[in-house]
Amino acid sequence: MKANSDVEFVTLNCDEPFYQDALDLRFTLFFEPVNLSRDVLFDDAEARSNHFALTREGTLVAYLRLTETSENHYQLSQMVVTPKDQGKGLGHRLVTEAIQYLRARSATDVTLSARLHATRLYRSVGFIVSGDTYLSKRTGVEHINMHLKLT
Repeated sequence: MKANSDVEFVTLNCDEPFYQDALDLRFTLFFEPVNLSRDVLFDDAEARSNHFALTREGTLVAYLRLTETSENHYQLSQMVVTPKDQGKGLGHRLVTEAIQYLRARSATDVTLSARLHATRLYRSVGFIVSGDTYLSKRTGVEHINMHLKLT
């Protein structure tokens, strides 16, 4: 069942509780399982990125980060959906909202590095694979680069 009409797309500031919830979720799902310290969350892109989420009834249910890597070119990263909300179309909704945000700002393209199980989601919104699978240097998890032209 796809129940995503009851969620709100929001921009997060780094000093608000939803951002802290996003950090917790990212750490729990991406980095804690491979025994990395919480410091890994604060890479060189964190402070200069735009942070977006879907919320429902005062609770964060999905998150992603957009970072401008060069003029009009962005990287989507750290996309995560709470485990109990996975498979309900929330990831698709969040990525679609982020793409609309980028188009409104005249972005030309967006790239991402996807875990292999997530490529279907990204393909469903137009991303194409651009390269071979590789192991993430931070987590050792298999990823693949994907790209979407916005113009």
